[in-house]
Amino acid sequence: MFTASDLNLGLYSPVGDITVMALCIIMGVFIKQAYIGSEKKRFRIIMLILVFILISAMANVGVQMMLKADTVRPLPIYIMRLTHHVLMISVIYLYIQYLREPLWVTPGTKKQYQIISLITVIIAVTTDIMATILKVGFYVGKNGEYRSTFDVFEIVYTLLMITVVYILIKYKSRLLARVFWGVMGSIIIANALLCIQMINRQVSYTTLSFFLPVVGIIFMFHSNPFNIDTGAVSSSFFTKEIEGNIEKGNEMLIMCCSMTDFERSLSMSPELKSEFYKFFRLNVKKGVLYSFPNERYVLTIVKKKQIDYEKLVEKMLSDFLESHSKFKIDYKIVIMETSKSILDVNDYYHLIEYSEMKMQQNTICRVTDEDIKEYYDKNYILSQLVDIAAKKDLSDPRVLVYCQPVYNISTGKYDTAEALMRLKLEKTGMVFPDQFIPLAEQFNLIHNLSMIILNKTCYTVRGFIEEGYYVKRVSVNFSAIDIRYDTFCDEVKNIIDQNGLEYDKIAVEITESRSEADFNLMKQRVIQLQDLGIKFYLDDFGTGYSNFERIMEIPFDIIKFDRSMLMESHRSSSSQYMVKTFANMFNDLRYAVLFEGVENDSDEDRCIMMKAQYLQGYKYSKPIPIEELRKFLSLTVNQ
Repeated sequence: MFTASDLNLGLYSPVGDITVMALCIIMGVFIKQAYIGSEKKRFRIIMLILVFILISAMANVGVQMMLKADTVRPLPIYIMRLTHHVLMISVIYLYIQYLREPLWVTPGTKKQYQIISLITVIIAVTTDIMATILKVGFYVGKNGEYRSTFDVFEIVYTLLMITVVYILIKYKSRLLARVFWGVMGSIIIANALLCIQMINRQVSYTTLSFFLPVVGIIFMFHSNPFNIDTGAVSSSFFTKEIEGNIEKGNEMLIMCCSMTDFERSLSMSPELKSEFYKFFRLNVKKGVLYSFPNERYVLTIVKKKQIDYEKLVEKMLSDFLESHSKFKIDYKIVIMETSKSILDVNDYYHLIEYSEMKMQQNTICRVTDEDIKEYYDKNYILSQLVDIAAKKDLSDPRVLVYCQPVYNISTGKYDTAEALMRLKLEKTGMVFPDQFIPLAEQFNLIHNLSMIILNKTCYTVRGFIEEGYYVKRVSVNFSAIDIRYDTFCDEVKNIIDQNGLEYDKIAVEITESRSEADFNLMKQRVIQLQDLGIKFYLDDFGTGYSNFERIMEIPFDIIKFDRSMLMESHRSSSSQYMVKTFANMFNDLRYAVLFEGVENDSDEDRCIMMKAQYLQGYKYSKPIPIEELRKFLSLTVNQ
C-alpha cells in the first residue's frame, strides 16, 4: 500500500508524460503536413493512436496531481485513471489493427485477432471498474490513502503485448528484415523501460513506453527512406554511396533490374510479394537496394576479397529466373562494377539507362569496358549534335556529305545519286548514321543536320554543273520530324535558291509514316514543293508499314524498293511474281521504280527483268564523298 505522500518521494514525475504530450502534438502536425503514404485508413489509425496517447498522458498527469492535492476526491481520480488505462489498452488494440495490412493477414485471421483483442479490452475495462467498486483493485480512501491489491492494467498490457509479439514473429517472413527488427526493437525497448520502472517503483514513464512502439511504426512504415514493399532506398542516396566507396578504394558490384508494372503487381499479389521477400532474404545480405523512376531497382554491394562475386551473381540470376518462371513479368537486367573508366558517379545510372535502350525484354547485359567507351562516345556525339544545332551553320565542317551513285538503266549512265550523311568529329573521327541519326531524332536535333546536308548537296551539284557534268538530280533524305516544321517548304526553297540551283536537280526522300497527322502534312509538303519542280522519292518500300491507299494519295515520282524486296524475289518463284507485280503496278501508274541493295549481276538481271528504271547498290559503288561523284558523271550535256 502506498500513500499520496509517497509520491512526493520521487515515484512519479510529470516530465515523462509532458514530454510525450509535446511529442504527440509535434508528430501529429508533422505527419499531417508531410504525410506521403497512400493508405488513408492506416494514416487515420496512426493519428488516432497519437490522440489517445496525448489524452492518456494528460489523464495520468491529472490523476497524479489530484492524488497530491490537499483534498482528495476519489470519483474524479477513478474517472481519470480509468481513462488513462482504457486509452492505453486501446492504443495496443489499434496497434494490432494497424499491423494487419503490412502483414497482409488473411480476412479470417484478421477477424479472429479483432474479436480476441476487442474482447480483451472489454474484459480489462470491466474488471478494472469492478475491482475498484469491490475495493480489491486500486482504491482511494477518504483520508487520501490509496491501495492496489492487484493491477488489471498490467495483466492486460502483458497479454496484448504478447499478442503483438506473437503476430510479428508468426508473420516475420512477410516483412523485410530491417522492418521487422525496427518494429520489434521499439517494442523491446518499451518493455525494458517498463521493467526498469517497476524495479525502481516508478510510474513516470508508462505513457512513454506506449509511445515508443508507435514511433517505430511511423518511422518504419511512413517516414522511412525506403519503400516498405520492396525495401528499396530513395535513389538520392545512390551516388553518395558510390562516391563514398570510391574515395575509400572499395570496389562495388552494381545490378539493376527493370520490371514492367512490377509495383502494381506486387501490391496485388501476395504470392509475388512472398516470392520477392524470399529472394531478398536469400540473396541480399548486406547490399543496398535503390528505387529509381520507371520501376528500375538498383542493388549495390561493396565487394570483399573473401567472397566469389561471380558465383554470387550466378546464384542471384538463377534464383531470379526461377521466380520469373512463375510470374513472367518482363524484365531487363544490367550488371556492372565500379570502374576507373567511369569519370562521374552520375554516369553509373546513365550507363544503366543507356544499356537498357539497346536491350530486348527478358535479357541480361553485363557492362564491359567497350560499352563504357561507347557510352562516352555517344555522349560526345550528342554534345557535338547539340553544338551543331546551336550554331546553325549550314556549312558546318563537322557534317559531311557522302553519296551513292544510282545507275539509270535506260541511259546506261550514272546521272542521279542519293546524298548520305556522315559526321567527322575531333575525338571520334568518322561517325556513321547508325551512331548519330537515332540520337539526333531522339533529341530533336535532326532538322539542322538535314538542312546542312541539303545546303552542301546543292552547293556541290551546282559545282558539277558548272564544270560541265550532267546531273539529272540528287536526292536528300528527310525525316518525319523535318516534315512537321511549318517552315520546311520555305527552308528547302530558300536553300536551293541561295545556291543558284534549278529545283528539279534536287529530290526529297521521305519514308511513309503510320501517323495520320504526319501523312496529311507529308501530302501538303509534296504538293507544295512539286509545284516548284522538286521530285519526291518514297523510301524503303516493302519494309515495316506500307499502305497502298495512302501511297496512291501522294503523287510520288519514284518508289524505292528496299533490298529486302530484292532478296524476297530470290526466295521462290511466287515471291518473285509478287515483287514483279508490285513493280509493274507502279510502272503502269507512271511511278519510276528504283531497287536498292543491288550487289551482283544476278541482282541486276532480276531487277531489269522486273522493269526497274534505276538501280543502286554496292555492285556500282559503295557510299563515297560527294566530291568523288564526278568520277561517275558524264560530261555529255545533250541528254
